[in-house]
Amino acid sequence: MRPGAALAAGALALSLARLAPAEDKAPRAAPAEDKAPRAAPAEDKAPRPARMRVGGVSREGDAAAEKYFSNIELVDQHGRAHRFYEGLLRRRKVLINFAFSSCKGACPTMTANLARVQALLRARGERVTILTITVDPENDTPAVLKQYAAKFNVGEDWYFLTGTPANVAAVLRRLGGQVRRPDEHTMTLLLGDTSTGMWLKTFATERPEVLAHLAQHINDPE
Repeated sequence: MRPGAALAAGALALSLARLAPAEDKAPRAAPAEDKAPRAAPAEDKAPRPARMRVGGVSREGDAAAEKYFSNIELVDQHGRAHRFYEGLLRRRKVLINFAFSSCKGACPTMTANLARVQALLRARGERVTILTITVDPENDTPAVLKQYAAKFNVGEDWYFLTGTPANVAAVLRRLGGQVRRPDEHTMTLLLGDTSTGMWLKTFATERPEVLAHLAQHINDPE
């Protein structure tokens, strides 16, 4: 790897941390109904969260992103293994959130909300990959996650990811999603376009129209 790429990789953690919205932590065991998305306004636009470029189109930028995000192996709800950056992130537009299947609080609301976002984007001809990474890998096996995903009628290109506790913890650390206990997870939603290196951070409970708009226009000049 070129020296510049190594330096850039070291800066990605700081870059992602700066994207955190205020009040990033979810209340413990918050009732799902308390987090229901609000009715959408006539316009689906919203103030754009702070953006940061991490990685990018150059070979050096891509190498830096691969070094930071890593190619740690995770397993999806169908039992298929994926190298994290190479198999799930590279050259894709992605939405990433954190959840666990036995959650009685915000997780069902987040998942249902993102299912609406996925439907909106598909109707607009926009292909986006969604990654939901478990914060409870010891209990969330691929079979459990497959059953969980089926409750929300999710479409293609949505991966519910688990793996060994060590592998999951390593990926969560890189994304700012690691917690001591599953019910302490955040409601963060990371939106990124790894073909351009543009990332932003918001909440997975934001109105679906707003999230779809952000995903479609993540590369627009401010």
